[in-house]
Amino acid sequence: MLQSDHYELLDRLRFGKDNDERKEALKALINLEYEVRFDEADFLKLLADEDPVFQVYAIGAMGRQKIKAGIPELRKIYLNASDTLILNELLTSFQQFESDDFIDIVVEKLRKLTKKSWSFLKNSSYDRDSDRGFILNQILIPSLRYIQMAGNAKVEKTVRVFLDHEDANVRWHSLMVFDKLGIPLKQDFISRMIESDPSPLVKELAAIMMEKRKSAAEQ
Repeated sequence: MLQSDHYELLDRLRFGKDNDERKEALKALINLEYEVRFDEADFLKLLADEDPVFQVYAIGAMGRQKIKAGIPELRKIYLNASDTLILNELLTSFQQFESDDFIDIVVEKLRKLTKKSWSFLKNSSYDRDSDRGFILNQILIPSLRYIQMAGNAKVEKTVRVFLDHEDANVRWHSLMVFDKLGIPLKQDFISRMIESDPSPLVKELAAIMMEKRKSAAEQ
């Protein structure tokens, strides 16, 4: 049950005078988590709170503590969310669960972003193309990181489109999905990335994948 010390730290997290004070409050809350000073009902109560700061904290705490009772509600929030802060925190939490409980909804949101990214951003205050790209990448990259850990061969079609993304980090993480999940790419495609991708990191990863391909063929 939430006690006065919990609420004091939560208030400091919400109303702290500066970033350092809010960081210290978060650090203290995390210490309470590992001291088992919260129970599952506490996290669920904070997750349902209308205050986005409390909700974001609860999302992170559920991932850190792998609160399985919160999975249905986390899924529901993810499906309905468009705020990049909430989505980014959810994706980080999903990774911490180290399970595939969220793979279907992560892949589905990526599909929607691919088809109608304008609909996700139409109510955003970010108008410039660079800002819009930044917002999408805050979702794309952590989504791809989660897929690297929890995905399967069924993600190929969804992820493949990002291999040609303008952002090198997105291309690298997309390529890493294929590498980590063992999803084959055509040799000529990998060769093209080695020869013509402008990013040294993407070139390097593609070269590593080519070497793995050659080694497997020789066995």
